[in-house]
Amino acid sequence: MLRNNYGTLIVLFLIFISGGVNSQERLTDPFGQLNYENLDKWYSLPVKESFIIGGETTGLFQIGEESGSGLKSATSLVLSPWATSNLHAKLGIDIASACVFPEKRDSGFCCRMETRIRGIHALGFAMDVLVTGAIFLGELIEPVRSIKSPIKKMNHGIPFTKLPKAVRFDYKCSPGENRINSDKHGIPVVGKDMAEFCCILQKRWEEADGNVFATRIGGIRTFFNDTHNQWINGAIFPVLYGDISRESFYDPQKMGLIPFVGPMYVKNSKGSMVQLVEKNWGSGDLTPTNLVMYFNSSYQGIDFIGSPESKFWVDNISLIY
Repeated sequence: MLRNNYGTLIVLFLIFISGGVNSQERLTDPFGQLNYENLDKWYSLPVKESFIIGGETTGLFQIGEESGSGLKSATSLVLSPWATSNLHAKLGIDIASACVFPEKRDSGFCCRMETRIRGIHALGFAMDVLVTGAIFLGELIEPVRSIKSPIKKMNHGIPFTKLPKAVRFDYKCSPGENRINSDKHGIPVVGKDMAEFCCILQKRWEEADGNVFATRIGGIRTFFNDTHNQWINGAIFPVLYGDISRESFYDPQKMGLIPFVGPMYVKNSKGSMVQLVEKNWGSGDLTPTNLVMYFNSSYQGIDFIGSPESKFWVDNISLIY
């Protein structure tokens, strides 16, 4: 026991001198690549649901290695920057929601994200919620205690100071044809579903009241509305730097600053979740402080809009310099 405690103290000391558990050096490798970017390593967090909805134990998959994920098991200096939308909810009862899974591919694994309907029926209480599979850089604040505004539980972004030219990954997708809004009793929504990829480089700062602001340095946001049953390997998505609002391809509804295009929340230095506000566009000669990146199976899933038929697979994510 003394030997184990001593080893833990050494690890904690190394964490301290390396700049804290959230430093970029601990979330990326020496070449500026994200830890676990090949999506080959996963672990499962067991959640036992309440007896009145079955009492089963569900494993919520996460990317990385359990021994290297967070201070709660500080036995490795390799932390995972990735979080998933798999969550443990406490809505009076314990509920596990799983829509992100590892899937065998060649000699390793890829990530499969699904849009699903999570039905909860117990003791006269009935609720059907559309949940979207997503992976993102940051952390999910658990347990989730309300189905309203789940975006407020997603701490988006990691410390990052490099300027990649592009993002490369393998993917295939199967977007559903029939969308619904589960927040409005499952009414149909016009239009086919789309999967989404987004990458944003920001220079953030925090003011005395704890509010967090940012300058948008660069980014890319892409939607996938065509079915690709075969893998598209090594797809490259260039990062666009500077003010793109005057470019002919600019779409303010999809490429605009946050929160105009949608809300995003981050954890401030006081440990509180606050809404992030991008104040302006910056140039590519600025040094970023944070990298935002996410993939999801339904682009409006955070608003409980999507198709329960939608699936999105990704693998081998890398940054090109």
